[in-house]
Amino acid sequence: MKIEMSHLAYNKPDIQLPFFTKGSLWGCEFAYYIYQDGNIIKKEWYAELTQDSHIRFQPIYSGTYQIRLFIRKKGTLLYNELSTKLHLDLSSGQTIEANFPNEAVFYSDVPVKYLFQPAKTKSDHLIISFSGLYSTEFKGGAPVYNHIRTLAPMDAHKLFILDSYQDQFCYYVGFGGSHDFERSVVSLITTIANQHNISPQNIIATGSSKGGAASLYYSMKYHYGKAIIGAPQVYIANYLYRRANSESMRARFNRILGEDSQYGMQFWNGLILNQVNVNTTFPELYFHVGKGDFHYAEHLQPLFKKLDQKEVLYTLDLADYEEHGDTGLYFTPFLLKKVTELVQEKNEV
Repeated sequence: MKIEMSHLAYNKPDIQLPFFTKGSLWGCEFAYYIYQDGNIIKKEWYAELTQDSHIRFQPIYSGTYQIRLFIRKKGTLLYNELSTKLHLDLSSGQTIEANFPNEAVFYSDVPVKYLFQPAKTKSDHLIISFSGLYSTEFKGGAPVYNHIRTLAPMDAHKLFILDSYQDQFCYYVGFGGSHDFERSVVSLITTIANQHNISPQNIIATGSSKGGAASLYYSMKYHYGKAIIGAPQVYIANYLYRRANSESMRARFNRILGEDSQYGMQFWNGLILNQVNVNTTFPELYFHVGKGDFHYAEHLQPLFKKLDQKEVLYTLDLADYEEHGDTGLYFTPFLLKKVTELVQEKNEV
């Protein structure tokens, strides 16, 4: 049973569930519930089912909507079904496609797609996985999730967040120096952490490449306890400029920079280093990179110099490989080993 969306006057969305009576349904009655984000927000009691019967509802707030339809005849329930989900972003008046199994949408300033996997047993840890850039994204492909299989053995709360803003990556921040996507991501993380009574100290931010940059940035800015970081970009604008060698990638790069490209370059190149400058406390930082990967010399060594100046402690796993494209091969076992140590260490205290 699929619900549909149309638009009323002034571009206001309208949720509809049309259905048609057939011979066996004459003399029946129908009732329905409307759900927003899994909660019932409206109940409509039984009314006569006719050829013109339909359900119409005008939502006011962004959310994931469903309708449960009941049909009865002479007091006997014939039908009780829940519709498909309709992910609706009222800020744009558009629906959002959720294509990955168990994918959900969190609504704040802007919608954020995510996967949440609760721990099977009691856990006071939340592992956040930020995604890297896939080669397909440079050609216009959609963002993807990272490390779902890698973290599968971990019995802790796991939150996989998709870096998808207006159908492209934004380093979990936004475009042109805006922080609207970032505010929504932080709200999502805070909501999940609060629901499961997880303190910021027990949040472990993880990711490699773009995801490494995000885990470093978020863990410093929002004072999460730990970060496991693989070959991150620190000078983000410089990196993207280097990769903007196709028409589709240049378009994405320009959207990231915003209308004022000069400001955009300064904003993105200084995003992470500014957090080092202003922070007085730091998370536990665990870095991994290949010694021949240009990220080590061009991004991490300048960062380490600043951390050393502030006497910030960190751990570096320097592996023997050269290509940035090999990061996943080497970072995956490092991630699982380190996150296992951190969770077990806490549990043994």
